[in-house]
Amino acid sequence: MFGETLSKGAMIWYHNLPPNSIDLFAILVDLFVKANAGAIKFATRKSDVFKIKKRENEMLREFVSRFQLERMELPPVSDDWAVQAFTQGLNQRSSIASKQLKQKLIEYPAVTWADVHNRYQSKIKVEDDQLGIPSGLVYSSRLLAKESVNADRESRSNK
Repeated sequence: MFGETLSKGAMIWYHNLPPNSIDLFAILVDLFVKANAGAIKFATRKSDVFKIKKRENEMLREFVSRFQLERMELPPVSDDWAVQAFTQGLNQRSSIASKQLKQKLIEYPAVTWADVHNRYQSKIKVEDDQLGIPSGLVYSSRLLAKESVNADRESRSNK
């Protein structure tokens, strides 16, 4: 009955199994999953770029870095998908810079990732200025805060 429920590629895979090569249904299930799960996983993973969302307490610089890292882990995504996913992923409630960037990307849609890059770079500078982070500094304010906390702990432990 199992073979009668299959279609397309799964049917071809099933018919290409050597006769009498499988003794247990559990083995058949395991082989089927191994043979077909990759295609399903790849087809759905590309859309995972739309699952990348900016957290409320996340700096714009941190979100951009995380978005780009997570995007690299996915199958290649076209620029228009990346632009749409990035715009949708921005959280307007997290910072003024994020809100402004999302409004501009909706009002004047970006076409390429390079266009998005230029727009978020200027908003990151604005956010850094608001937080008093020196320009050109690649560390986020959280890293700076962690470093100062660690320095405080070290100075206390040395006393």
